[in-house]
Amino acid sequence: MDDQARPGRTGPTGDEPAKGDQAPGTAGASAPGTGDSRVDAALRLLDRLPELPVGEHAPVFERVHAELTEILGDTDPESAGTSG
Repeated sequence: MDDQARPGRTGPTGDEPAKGDQAPGTAGASAPGTGDSRVDAALRLLDRLPELPVGEHAPVFERVHAELTEILGDTDPESAGTSG
């Protein structure tokens, strides 16, 4: 049995994901909001990952981490910049 014949593996054309099979952060999927617009904006940067080569993912992760760390520092100055 090939991949096209397996239910849930591909969409009608056989080369695209079936509806509902997309990973969070990909086109067509929308992540729920966190309640903090700054956190939501930082996390939306991750939506770019599918269109970037893997070698360009690290700078995106670093930027998201930096922004989230800054937000955390604004909400709890004692937690910002500390590690486990």
